[in-house]
Amino acid sequence: MSVEGYDAQIKALLKNKDKLTKKMTKDGRNEYTVQMNKLKKRMKADGASFSKALKGVKKQEKQGTFDRGAEGKAKNKLRKKMANEPRKQLTKGVHKGSRVDRILSIGSKGIKNPSGEYPPISELSDGDVDLSLMAGGETDAQREKRKNKMTTAKLAKSR
Repeated sequence: MSVEGYDAQIKALLKNKDKLTKKMTKDGRNEYTVQMNKLKKRMKADGASFSKALKGVKKQEKQGTFDRGAEGKAKNKLRKKMANEPRKQLTKGVHKGSRVDRILSIGSKGIKNPSGEYPPISELSDGDVDLSLMAGGETDAQREKRKNKMTTAKLAKSR
């Protein structure tokens, strides 16, 4: 079976998760768990990767191209939160006056220039800046390595 077929099955299980988790089987597990395990075994037998397929479906959900359906206000609120910009997500739990707070408030990359100031993002940026990686302490070497990986992956994907 093709990967798209497995994606469709995973999506169907995720859409019916609320109903399936309420049904219990004889061995004490819920029906959702049983069905997911059966799907995993079928995919493994066919040589397909379950984790990659599940990550792909969840990525589609985050991007908004797939919706599980009526899951209640809590899930919809979570989805809206995930769709926000990284900057808005990063500000939660940042201590006032900390280095990260200063970086966010002035909108810089967090790299001091020789004058001792933080230049704005617009002067240095060659594209989108992921503040969460920067605030997490990503070094220049790590950033270059990540960019090289992404470029290599894009080239491999385009072939």
